[in-house]
Amino acid sequence: MHASPSTPRRSNRARRGLTLAAIAPSLLVASVAAAQSAAVWTEFQGGPARTGVSTDGPEPGLRQVWHTEVPPGGPDERFGLSAPIVSDDVAVAVGPEQVLGFDISSGTQVFEVDRDLGPSVPAAAATVGQRTVIVYTEGWGDGPPSADPAATEASPSASSSAGAGVDADEVDSHLAAFDLDTQQPSWAPIRLDGVSRTGVTVLDGTAIVGVNDGTITAVDLTDGSLTWERQLDARLVTPLAAADGLVLAGLQGGRDTQPEVVALDVTSGQERWRHEPTTASALVSAVSVADGRVLALFAAGLGETSVVALDAADGAEAWNVRVSAPFDVVAPPVVTADTVFVTDFNGHSLALETATGERRWDFAQNTPTLQTVPMLVGSHLLVPSLDGALGAIDIETGELVWRRADDGSPMRALAAAGEMLIAVRGGALSGVEALEHDPDAPLVRESSPTTLALGRMVGSMGLAAVGVLALVLLAGRVLSRRTGPALTDNDGSEAEDEPIRDPWEDEDPTQ
Repeated sequence: MHASPSTPRRSNRARRGLTLAAIAPSLLVASVAAAQSAAVWTEFQGGPARTGVSTDGPEPGLRQVWHTEVPPGGPDERFGLSAPIVSDDVAVAVGPEQVLGFDISSGTQVFEVDRDLGPSVPAAAATVGQRTVIVYTEGWGDGPPSADPAATEASPSASSSAGAGVDADEVDSHLAAFDLDTQQPSWAPIRLDGVSRTGVTVLDGTAIVGVNDGTITAVDLTDGSLTWERQLDARLVTPLAAADGLVLAGLQGGRDTQPEVVALDVTSGQERWRHEPTTASALVSAVSVADGRVLALFAAGLGETSVVALDAADGAEAWNVRVSAPFDVVAPPVVTADTVFVTDFNGHSLALETATGERRWDFAQNTPTLQTVPMLVGSHLLVPSLDGALGAIDIETGELVWRRADDGSPMRALAAAGEMLIAVRGGALSGVEALEHDPDAPLVRESSPTTLALGRMVGSMGLAAVGVLALVLLAGRVLSRRTGPALTDNDGSEAEDEPIRDPWEDEDPTQ
């Protein structure tokens, strides 16, 4: 194992348009190990369908190959990197003020492209002619959040004011693109109507991006010309999916409206169908698509979530499975042609049949997973944790086969890179790292704590029953007096000038 730390050149200068700062561009053509050749993970969760699946990659256990430090940036230095993408043996992550590229064999930073201060959301890599283009968003609309978290919390309008040292008049929102080899702009930046937290989706030569107020914009990748624009009049803050000629968006519910999944034609932007949940809900997750199914999570409140499968052709509900756990709406379900995988805040993963929703297995790692994104590598579901742990679950048996101990620094997201995985870290280890197979790593075969061990359980049920019943009755009395509504008025439907937490933000990088 070796480490190759690299501290990027930083810039706090807000500006209009696209400013480029290439670092050692000749490294982009350096040779890399044959095992990593043609590594591709071109978008968030692998591609526009957001399946989160890599058919091959390193088997567990895993070990670190390199780690490159990238300190948090932006106001108060509390914003980290986006989920990584990989193309042409370069890993790309978006920071608050730069788009950064790293050689996947060594971790060496090979370029830095300045961007207007904005949410750190994933870029996308696309092929245009014979060139690879990196498409990304920038800017915080009317202004970034305050540099003082306490000020933002105290005053909802604080998010409309610029952070320390930043002139709000110089901050716009754009869709921009540059050539991966040269870091030169592919076309002039496209002005967006508002701040974008969706990241970029690419399908059929079109780059698609959404903004907070529900506007979706489609741009021709060859010349940056506008293909279409659609206003959906609802909050749009999670990644878009695209497959089979459709763009799919999860629209958040308001005080008097339900969340919805909407399908648009990728060529024209015309609405093809719209699905509203059959039970009262407040939030909807990012969606994923596989084998003619659109998968999403609808949340009614804390611990009241439904996993829903829709027919991609018309949006009809194929099945709906109720689960008693809260889920992160930024992470779409991981999905294959036969299995859907979802993981809740507490690290409890479920495997459901894609065709029917029937539960196959579940495994509870009991580690917090808020703001982390699982992925499927070969035959193992990898579940990163907020404390830096990483678990591998055998998807056939539902058993844990390997787990890396926590180190206190969040592992945000993973990307496939041939025989390696690229991970974005937060906290004290903020930056990018690579993992490879470790043939000496000890493996386990551990059943989930949620699996019933009937032989041991029956013997203790009689003694425990009376005590448990008493505790339940007492808890019911206390909770009935002390708990309020499952959701407050700040349920994702707040006005445009109220703060929305950046899903890749580190408010306290040391924690």
